Amino acid sequence: MVKVSVNRFVSSRIKTIRNEVKAETQRLREKMLDKLEEIFKVAAKVARGEIRHQRIKGKMAPIRLDQRKRWVHVAEHIALTMNIVASNIDEKEIHAQLNELERLISEAQTSTNRLQKITPSL
Repeated sequence: MVKVSVNRFVSSRIKTIRNEVKAETQRLREKMLDKLEEIFKVAAKVARGEIRHQRIKGKMAPIRLDQRKRWVHVAEHIALTMNIVASNIDEKEIHAQLNELERLISEAQTSTNRLQKITPSL
């Protein structure tokens, strides 16, 4: 029977999770940025006046100047959101949670080691 180190097993699993989180986070980030870019392009076209009509309750209506100004703010907000997504998508929070998990495991192992030192072998 092969003895497996619990420490190595747990550390290996945590490392695997970290790698998966990093890869999935990057894919999710790229998808979000692509979709946000599409929305930004449409908002910018409306703001510049390239799109002049919109459908409201099934009827086409002209886009007024005050509506175009609102679309400028929408485009600005999308750009800010894209900047946030590009820099962070709670990956830090996930890693913080994994670090806490490692700390708890380390504490649990230390407690087990202490108990082994205190209780004599039978």
